[in-house]
Amino acid sequence: MTYRPTFVTEPVPGTGRRSGADQECLPRVRVVQEETNPSEGVLAHVLESSTIPLMAHLTCIGYCKQEAVDIVTRFLRMGVRRFLALRGDPPAGARADEVAGELRHADDLVRVIREVEADFFGDGKRHVTIAVAAYPATNDHIEAIEVLAAKQAAGADLAITQVFYDPADYVALTNAASYAGVSIPILPGVIPLTDLRRLARLEALTGVRVPDALRSSLGSASGATLVERGIGATLDLATALLRAGAPGLHLYTFNRTRPALDVISHLRLGGILAGAAPDREVRDAVDRGYLQATPGRGPSFLRSGSPGAAASPRHPVQPHNTITKENA
Repeated sequence: MTYRPTFVTEPVPGTGRRSGADQECLPRVRVVQEETNPSEGVLAHVLESSTIPLMAHLTCIGYCKQEAVDIVTRFLRMGVRRFLALRGDPPAGARADEVAGELRHADDLVRVIREVEADFFGDGKRHVTIAVAAYPATNDHIEAIEVLAAKQAAGADLAITQVFYDPADYVALTNAASYAGVSIPILPGVIPLTDLRRLARLEALTGVRVPDALRSSLGSASGATLVERGIGATLDLATALLRAGAPGLHLYTFNRTRPALDVISHLRLGGILAGAAPDREVRDAVDRGYLQATPGRGPSFLRSGSPGAAASPRHPVQPHNTITKENA
């Protein structure tokens, strides 16, 4: 199996969040026509122009149940059959428990999707795949697993992790999940490690600290050297995760597809190599693939006699499904 996306995800903007615990979630008249939502146009375009299944990304904080029902129903009518169900973040300066709405947690949204699915199809079968979030980089795996177990009980099919940098965090999470009876697949979420400023912003948003060694490596490089170091670090992480038993990878693009395509290209070539020392023909193929992925630069670290020439056999990965995420 080659490295091709199993699905792509597309965020969908909410209908508005209301802060203040004293506010009630009351029915409201919609004054914006459905077709004015730009994300629906994107969803429709992907559904019509691509064979890759699309996963709609939904948040529920601040929603009334009927709002969620309407949105999910509309997406089912469009042909969407996969959803990423998240709680979402409260407005700046507010706590989650201060935001009015009937759907307080992601498992509430999962239940709504399952209810809408049952009403929409009416045959008692499952037609929809639901993904939820998981959090490896936490000091409290007990709470994280309790939350994940609740999502599984509500009807989730798989979990996708938040960004992290240490494979040991993923292993600890999956071990704890297995021990607690959580059986859904847990896909590690990986961001191409090529942009230190983006990683710093993620650290501020998520609290997941960028390792000092990675910060130093990226901070002291620029241009093609920065790309090589970043892609190399990403491949190290990806390979370690796949070897640890990850069922696939979820690549966060954050609107920048080029680094993700570079990673996928190298993973595909690594699967072909399968650990064997590359001969000249294979090295030339690797160079051509990298030149296509990153115009103007070949992978010097893959060439015989250059620093890091062993990088090719260092990333021998067996074929797995690769998942990409758009606009996370």
